[in-house]
Amino acid sequence: MVFESMVSDLLNRFIGDYVENLDKSQLKIGIWGGNVVLENLRVKENALSEFDVPFKVKAGQIGKLTLKIPWKNLYNDAVVATLEGLYLLVVPGATIKYDATKEERYQQEAKQRELQRIEEALQTAERRASQTGDLLFGLESVVYKEPLNVPKGLKKPKKHKKALKKLKRHENKAEKSQEEKKDTFMEKLATQVIKNLQVKISRIHLRYEDDLSDPQRPLSMGVTLSELSLQTTDENWKLCILNEAAKIIYKLGRLESLCAYWNVNSPMYYKCSWQDIVDQLKSEISSKDQQMPHYQYIFKPIFASAKMCINPNAEIDLKSPKAKLQLEVQNIGIEMTKPQYLSMLEVLESIDLMAKNAPYRKFRPDLPVHKNTKFWWRYAFNSIMEVHIRRFNHMWSWSKIKQHRKNLRDYKTAYKTKLLSQNKLGPDTEKQIQDLEKTLDVFNITLARQQAQMEVIRSGQKLAGKKAGGQKQGGGFFSGWFGRKAKKEEQEVEESKEPESSGLDQLMTAEEKEKLYTAIGYSGSSHNLALPKQYVAVIITFHLLRTSVTIREQHDVPETLNIQMVNLSTKISQRPGAQAVRVEAALEHWYVTGLQQQGTVPSLIASVGDSSSSLLTVVFELNPEESAADQLLKIHSQPVEIIYDAVTINSMVDFFKMGKGVDLEVLTSATLSKLEEIKEKTSAGLSHVIETRKVLDLKIDLKPSYLLIPKSGFYSSTSDLMIVDFGSFQLHSVDQSSVGSSSFSSLEEIMDRAYERYDVGLRRVQLLYSKSGETWKTARLQSSSVQHILQPMDLTLHLAKCMVEKDARMPRFKMSGELPLMHFRISDQKIQNIMELVESIPMPKMDSAPSTPTEKVLSLARARSQTQNIDPTFFDTFETDSDEDAGGTLTDEEQQQSTQEELINIHFKFELREVLLELTRQVDQEKTILSFNILQLGAEGKMRSYDMGITSYLRQVSVDYCDVPDSSKKPPFPLITALLSWRSLHELHEVVT
Repeated sequence: MVFESMVSDLLNRFIGDYVENLDKSQLKIGIWGGNVVLENLRVKENALSEFDVPFKVKAGQIGKLTLKIPWKNLYNDAVVATLEGLYLLVVPGATIKYDATKEERYQQEAKQRELQRIEEALQTAERRASQTGDLLFGLESVVYKEPLNVPKGLKKPKKHKKALKKLKRHENKAEKSQEEKKDTFMEKLATQVIKNLQVKISRIHLRYEDDLSDPQRPLSMGVTLSELSLQTTDENWKLCILNEAAKIIYKLGRLESLCAYWNVNSPMYYKCSWQDIVDQLKSEISSKDQQMPHYQYIFKPIFASAKMCINPNAEIDLKSPKAKLQLEVQNIGIEMTKPQYLSMLEVLESIDLMAKNAPYRKFRPDLPVHKNTKFWWRYAFNSIMEVHIRRFNHMWSWSKIKQHRKNLRDYKTAYKTKLLSQNKLGPDTEKQIQDLEKTLDVFNITLARQQAQMEVIRSGQKLAGKKAGGQKQGGGFFSGWFGRKAKKEEQEVEESKEPESSGLDQLMTAEEKEKLYTAIGYSGSSHNLALPKQYVAVIITFHLLRTSVTIREQHDVPETLNIQMVNLSTKISQRPGAQAVRVEAALEHWYVTGLQQQGTVPSLIASVGDSSSSLLTVVFELNPEESAADQLLKIHSQPVEIIYDAVTINSMVDFFKMGKGVDLEVLTSATLSKLEEIKEKTSAGLSHVIETRKVLDLKIDLKPSYLLIPKSGFYSSTSDLMIVDFGSFQLHSVDQSSVGSSSFSSLEEIMDRAYERYDVGLRRVQLLYSKSGETWKTARLQSSSVQHILQPMDLTLHLAKCMVEKDARMPRFKMSGELPLMHFRISDQKIQNIMELVESIPMPKMDSAPSTPTEKVLSLARARSQTQNIDPTFFDTFETDSDEDAGGTLTDEEQQQSTQEELINIHFKFELREVLLELTRQVDQEKTILSFNILQLGAEGKMRSYDMGITSYLRQVSVDYCDVPDSSKKPPFPLITALLSWRSLHELHEVVT
């Protein structure tokens, strides 16, 4: 039976590497019997080694693992898998005493796992390449080359070319149907597995303890899970026994009490015995009925449910989705205190130090520093000498190189013997391979293995594994075309055969395969129907009722900041007929409150929009039904009221202050390298999007939100306020298909259509000052009032991004904008009130943070970069004769740099039609005294890699005195009037350093 072997191999692979003393033969017997019960499995100390973390398992146990497989009625009865109890205590590697024997064994086990991973990756790549045709001839066909010495006048054989044409004809005929068959088979198999599978995982406790980071404040953090289950139900979501006649599958999933804690000043369990540790972990698992009062939760217990409905025949009637999944989470509570935050930084720094200390751990003395300075100086000396000096000297010595070459030759010879051996290797050869693998590293072992395989194939001999497989499988799928001794009749038979699905012929007999097809309702001739583009096959909904994030100084003090998000919902739907996916997300409300003052909890952020609509809605769709674009993105938000609270802001600044400088050199470098890798992948993805010319329909509409800055930094109904209204924001993409015709008459029109265009609008941006008792909400809706400092203004921007790279005629970005009117109106009384308001707000105390070694390194790096950016003309005076004789030709890099210098990064044009500043005197009402007016102020420029050119212009400047007698009849008295009928040009060339 193929499934028994697969389950046995999977359990041995995923359990055998992590637990001690696993009897694999007894496990196999239990699997074939249908019932497997494993109890009290002890987790290995190096179970975390493959994750490359400086941690060790102090104590670990798998309580009970049960697997019930009804082999006699596999396709109808339920498969039940349960895991009851997983307890793990992890400590820093330095906490456990160094054992050279154990460390060597762990290193060899890790090396063997890495070699196994490489072998599997190579086999997978070879298998995938042979299926897709990327590597048509494989390794054997590469080395089985035709003779190169062909007599003159004779043509070289074209066997490979004929075979390639034959393969392409076959693939063009069967590729589409083969993919459809494969997808249908996998879908039906997955449906049958889900239909009969019931899983239950309960009582999980993973804990990490550390008293090395700060011995005065030992910490423990962990994750506990009460229960996770997936069971079969009826249409009323009640548990039931599997019904074979049921056409629709109902599954109910439950998550109970998943939480995470971070305890500061915690007791250390790792100092106890192994059994006491496991018993302690068992007794401290949070559940629905039992809470741990001494836990300092960072994630409070989470309860969730999932309802899954699967209709295998939905694609026939097209009346309901094929799969529907509903996820609901009641509440997610996140909380952090100041000691936890500082402890997290200390753990990060400790991990960084442990990573640095890992190579020297075997030299570290197990003694206190006090009164043992001799041993610690010896530790420092040995660490430098053995790791950095003697090892390198020995590595590059001639005797070491000679021995290394000998080891490689011996290993390659022994591995060739293993490849050619049809029977079990002799003990001497097996021992030789094992001893050499202990000496050589992974790279050299892999290199020697590939060389041995290549030499075996070049010699004309067949690999033992491939030969055996060929006898069983008849030469494989491509052997009829590319085999060296294949007959023509066999090729014709291979061509006439339909390709089998995903290698089942290699795993199952014909009877087993027929039984599997019948059980899952699959036919070899079946294929996917052409589904309508409007048909929605999969719907996934997620509903989070409430989320709270709380920050406080201590657990028993009022919260400093609390963020509440209410009713977050997400819906994902798939339309396979159009290859479309739609994601809809909505957030109903968002509240932020601050530190309690004067018996009141201040509101910092609150939703003030229409209660009938959500605060924030986001829609993203691939191949949208409502638009002709390839992608659709819509973002819409309601107004939000933001209130500045000085005490809360100052408390948050103090919260995130660190008492000492934290140096995270290793983690910082690892994070930066990972970010650089992500950046490269993202750049590659963006380049692909540009090359494929995906059209994005973008619509962003943000309703006007505003900021209230109260006098003294605390808001009340009687406070003087400064109101900053951010206005409404719109960003829409321009439909290029509606601009111009499809046939271009000139090169300029073609270049103009090579841009993705977006329109940005900012409406009713304004600034107001309101005294106590004034109705600022009414004044905010007016176009002009006594409270306005900046009258409502509108801004329009046009953005364009070029889809053609590295064309000096086409700027990468174009930006043009227009501001019709910027109108300021301010009185002497308002200026005085604003200054008093600013001075009354307490500001956070900014202390100079202590410098860290990493900052010093970064400062040196910045200084180095500044020296590299010095103008090259500075070094012209130091040229020598050899520099002059070097020649005037430019290298490829210099030519590329010269082209880069000519590229225009940004072309911008902006015009401010009118700026009006009115200075008023406020007695009973505001009266304009002086008016300052600017007309048509604009600038246009180009920014290249190393310089920038700007052309600015100004039409008119005027200053008028308005406080004249009988001003209602007389016009203002002009003090200054400058009318410019031409453009005043100003060229600015700036060397970017």
